[in-house]
Amino acid sequence: MTFRISVCFVLALWLAVVWPVQAQKNQSATGLPVVPEPPGTIRLAENLFIDESEVANIHWLEYLQQVRLDSSETYYRSQLPDSTVWKAVAAAPPTAVAGAPTVIMYFRYPGFRYFPVVGISYEQAVAYCKWRSAVVNKSVLESADFQKKHPELRGYDVSVEYRLPTEAEWLQAAAGPGASGSGPANLVPGRPNAKLRPVSVRKEAGLDSCLAALRIAPSAAIYKLPYNLAENYYTAETGQAFACTARPGQLGLEYVYVNPPNYLGLYNIIGNAAEMTAAKGVAKGGSYKTSVNELKPEARQLYRGPQSWLGFRCVATVRMVRKASQ
Repeated sequence: MTFRISVCFVLALWLAVVWPVQAQKNQSATGLPVVPEPPGTIRLAENLFIDESEVANIHWLEYLQQVRLDSSETYYRSQLPDSTVWKAVAAAPPTAVAGAPTVIMYFRYPGFRYFPVVGISYEQAVAYCKWRSAVVNKSVLESADFQKKHPELRGYDVSVEYRLPTEAEWLQAAAGPGASGSGPANLVPGRPNAKLRPVSVRKEAGLDSCLAALRIAPSAAIYKLPYNLAENYYTAETGQAFACTARPGQLGLEYVYVNPPNYLGLYNIIGNAAEMTAAKGVAKGGSYKTSVNELKPEARQLYRGPQSWLGFRCVATVRMVRKASQ
């Protein structure tokens, strides 16, 4: 498989953001250049970064566009998401919503462009990471524009490798060195100044009747759970987590930037789609099908093949090697 890169694609694949330039911080304390941060990622270590969100449908569509240009029809078809993962959901359709897509249309429906890509196998995710590495190395790191913006790196060969995170790397990104907090809203550390506010029961459709059915007093302080898990509310007094109000279309998955980010600025590191790790068959973080009562950052979600609840995000290792002539 060869890699032919188009400019319009590069602008769309998390590369529309200019590679960060901080003139006042272009050298580390040792006097060596600071390793540049790839677009759309958060720094985990000196040269290790992680995607701030899950890989979305739009990113996979862009991948397929290039695969179709560069590869055989057979290989292209081998990289399509498995739409049969939605059969169980399609067999029990939700209440009709005017203009809503069917679940089978999830991957290509425009309204779901920035929802996590699912129905992907471990091998497909690995292939995507390899391809993404080639794209960034060829079209960004080797470009004259990058060299112009980073004169401090002209004496170095800079390369990036995208891959699936190890379990230890994922756990570091999700929870850092600290342990899980108490209560359903504190599975992982959040932003230091983040404040959750109680919801207005009257303004949440169907919440009052749901609380009555669960025998929860309408005067209780009710909060939205800051993760896309099986439950979506909890009470401040008891910490009881519960589910109310059906999600539109009952797909379960949500926008990749929904909910507050964790302490590093990562979105949906808990919930939404469980995330593949470098260990085949092992995912982390839980999904919209996982109960908050059964989830800890250390927990594993085991899988076999593509699933409607399984996605991924990449980590990136940036390497800088001094050129031999320097």
